[in-house]
Amino acid sequence: MKWKELPKSAKYYIFYHTLVAPLLFTWYMLPYDFLRKGYTVLELGILFTTVKVLSIPAKFIAGRYFTFHDLKKGLLFIDVLESISLIFLYLAVGSLAPLLFGISLLISDIADTLYPLYQAYERVVYPEDKMKETLVWHMALPETSILICYPVLGYIFGILCPELDCIRKGFLAFAIFNIMLVLYIIMFFQPITIKESNGQESIFRDLKALAEIIKGKLRLYFAANVLYLLAWRFIPIFIVVNYIVKEYSGNLFHIALFEASISLATVVSMFIVNRISERYSFHVMILSILGVATTTLIFYMRPPFKILLLLGFTIRIFDSAWFVFNRNWFFKTISREEAALVSMGVSALNSTFFLAIPLFTGILAEISPNLPYLVGFLLMVFTIPFILKAYSRNKLKITS
Repeated sequence: MKWKELPKSAKYYIFYHTLVAPLLFTWYMLPYDFLRKGYTVLELGILFTTVKVLSIPAKFIAGRYFTFHDLKKGLLFIDVLESISLIFLYLAVGSLAPLLFGISLLISDIADTLYPLYQAYERVVYPEDKMKETLVWHMALPETSILICYPVLGYIFGILCPELDCIRKGFLAFAIFNIMLVLYIIMFFQPITIKESNGQESIFRDLKALAEIIKGKLRLYFAANVLYLLAWRFIPIFIVVNYIVKEYSGNLFHIALFEASISLATVVSMFIVNRISERYSFHVMILSILGVATTTLIFYMRPPFKILLLLGFTIRIFDSAWFVFNRNWFFKTISREEAALVSMGVSALNSTFFLAIPLFTGILAEISPNLPYLVGFLLMVFTIPFILKAYSRNKLKITS
């Protein structure tokens, strides 16, 4: 599918994510900043776990609210919160630094509770009959942006100006850029309300509806997705940063090179995925899981850094293919009207299951920086039976 064939609203949305992509480097700057200031990886795990506790009920409430209200306002609110969070990181100096760090993380996590609204917006603006092809563009352009920008940012904050004061000023610069994205949303995003409220809705009725959807048509998707995401939760960003810093004596430039290799793989993977028919979706997901699991196991073996870059490339080739076909599976299973409630509900349930994972990964990484990768490998493997069962059911449905 060519870029010009996409609906205008989809093009504006994908270009927005292309602009946002360089800002995501702050996700690596933050734990790196913590580690440079003397925090241990275990303390980071405790900190991230504490902040996550508050997000669980907020996700369901937000999903229910934005089922009947403009999604555009929710996406705008995300960028406002992220800008404020980055400003607090810039201000985090002196004796008040721990408090301001905590406030920043809390604000960022409130924004994170709204992230499933992106999926709901995608479900509406992406063309129903070209969902997979649109998702390829959704992945390729932002990752190209990362591929270009991350090495530059890593060189600036890892080589040219590695002092903590430079990193602080970087947070301020990113906050200003984030505010510009608020203006972009106001100007180019279309207002979208999934359903009109009739005044008869109730939170208990919505909870019951969500439970029926997850226990029914989303049951296999939910089980497979939970295990796959759980595996990745054992390898969160602060674990990756800690792994590169501790095992390879790396800095932000090394981290940026690693992430650039991952983004290059995503772009390459999208050319491959674009040529694979949807009827092979479950075959691709199974192959992707095997590829990700095998590569994760090699991470555990502490390869040389050059090999690590190659492994980053390899693991994302498989993971990107998983993302496209898994997201396509999700969108084809739920209706447009269910998008906000189900996306936020699934995210809230995942957050509940993953609540203490940052603490556990922190403990594992404190024992050995590579140990979380072994746990991730085992959980990846456990995902395969659910995909096989979903494939069998889908094959039976097509045959019928």
